[in-house]
Amino acid sequence: MFKRKLLTAVALSVAAMSAFAGKAEPLKPYTGALPPALQYAKTAAGLQVFKKFQAAGGLDGWVVQDPSGKNVVVYSSKDGEALIAGMMLDKNGKNLSAVYGEEHIPAPDYTEAIGEFKAAPGVSVGNPKAKAEVVVVFDANCGYCKLMHKLIDPAVQAGELKVRYVPVAILGADSDIKGAGILGSKNPAAAVDGAVAGRAETSSDKDLLAKVQANTNLMKKHGFNGTPAVLYAVKGKGGADDTVYVANGVPNITEMFSRMGISGQVDKLKQDPALARFLR
Repeated sequence: MFKRKLLTAVALSVAAMSAFAGKAEPLKPYTGALPPALQYAKTAAGLQVFKKFQAAGGLDGWVVQDPSGKNVVVYSSKDGEALIAGMMLDKNGKNLSAVYGEEHIPAPDYTEAIGEFKAAPGVSVGNPKAKAEVVVVFDANCGYCKLMHKLIDPAVQAGELKVRYVPVAILGADSDIKGAGILGSKNPAAAVDGAVAGRAETSSDKDLLAKVQANTNLMKKHGFNGTPAVLYAVKGKGGADDTVYVANGVPNITEMFSRMGISGQVDKLKQDPALARFLR
């Protein structure tokens, strides 16, 4: 019971850090003495401890890894008797957990992930010749997946963006048959639109359901704990490697379009009050 509660708390720390892209040095196992609370958590929940640093409020910050391989930041009290997991905010509302993640956790390399998701069972929507492409790991019952679709669809319709929708099933008992319906549709764009509008096609075809399950397993393999998971690559300049950007949730669309070289679409989105409030 304790292990399950602790890993749930650690998962909250992952959510608190969400889209960090740290440039920290590679992590090495921490060999010093641990405070009692962290030592207990390490033993009881199978945590690996990598790094100690000074956090706000007199707390000690720790970079730990849970059994699934996720690196997160947790905190211990000065006397070492208490362990704290979750989002730390300063007096101005700044997410210090995200700041610490950027400073102390090296960014994962998602090059393999984006390649595997592009090759996974999915449907492509938009102009095949569009220079910009994004992969959206999509659950048909996910409200934020539907929001993501609405935010990027104008760029798709303008021929500036192509989207690879990879259906998974993590929300709702019928997510799998809705995902299978998207994969089996003769009109993928209409199938995605229908799912967003609440008129999802469904299919109970065993092969299609197996593909949705394989996508769900792939999502878990790469540590995504919610939908949408959004992946896109921007070509490096001067022969540099492509940069892969990842968001576990709806990304900053303004920033994403800017990186992709898509202009004008954000201004159009701002004209819709229902969407404008999601733009930064």
